[in-house]
Amino acid sequence: VDFTRFGSSVRQEFLGDITMVGWTIDLSLDLYELLPLVGGDCGSSIITRDTTFQRYMRLLNAIQGWVHPRSEIIKSVAPYLQAKPFLLPLDLSRVSWYEPAFQQKLNTFISCLGKDVTEGGWSSAF
Repeated sequence: VDFTRFGSSVRQEFLGDITMVGWTIDLSLDLYELLPLVGGDCGSSIITRDTTFQRYMRLLNAIQGWVHPRSEIIKSVAPYLQAKPFLLPLDLSRVSWYEPAFQQKLNTFISCLGKDVTEGGWSSAF
């Protein structure tokens, strides 16, 4: 409810001289325990079985659905946000940057998260 109220109140006339370049939510995904579940590609990763990841994705799908409805019958609660990119917050503060294959796992994670489920990815929210 709070997001729909916020999203519907975002309009250029309320922003004044501020230029909105993107939008996000204040809920980052902690990759400390999740990144080790990422395999070499989307299909070989077991991250999609993790309940934390599943809940996060359900929330992102719901929020994206409010902004970008999949039906022409339903109106967006935040039409102004539709033309702005969504910035996905990720928490990397506890991840070991020196862990072997860290960069490869992070690249796979970002790639799979941005790829639609119908294409073998993990999300249809982006």
